[in-house]
Amino acid sequence: MKQWYLSKTIWLNIIAMAIGIIQAAQGQVWFNPEWQVFILAVLNGLVRLLTNTAITGRPAAQAAPEAKKK
Repeated sequence: MKQWYLSKTIWLNIIAMAIGIIQAAQGQVWFNPEWQVFILAVLNGLVRLLTNTAITGRPAAQAAPEAKKK
């Protein structure tokens, strides 16, 4: 298991949220919203295919007993 901040999926979605917030704050859309959603979905799928490690927000010492057995 790894810490949440090491997750490529989490960081991809944080970046996507930041882009959405910036666009909203500027009052403009950089390019077609349907394409933005499509691109994010494809990137999320690719990142999930490339990763296989679960994440945890808790230190390993506090992890659930079944997680420690692995």
